[in-house]
Amino acid sequence: MDLTHEVSNGLLVIRPGSRIDSGTAGAFETRCTALISEGPAKVIVDFSNVDYISSAGLRALLIAAKKAKSLGGALTLCGLSGSVREVMAVSGFDTILGAHASVPDAAAALG
Repeated sequence: MDLTHEVSNGLLVIRPGSRIDSGTAGAFETRCTALISEGPAKVIVDFSNVDYISSAGLRALLIAAKKAKSLGGALTLCGLSGSVREVMAVSGFDTILGAHASVPDAAAALG
């Protein structure tokens, strides 16, 4: 699973690679929950480089969001486009987690 991250202004920004599917969702979940455990628990997942997410990917994202919440933080999304934006809208994840245009917009939403 291609994934980068950075900590900036008390926020964890996670940037997954091009696909989160049944073959990569487990690694995505493991990496995200480990990073969230290390802190900070306010998390932005930047989907700018993601062109596909499956139901397995949605499940992994939900587990990461629950991990952040259990540590007193929150997880939100940004950079959604194309079919990924459509999947997030149909599943309601854009409403549940929040969907923002950019990392700065997501950071403002997390406070």
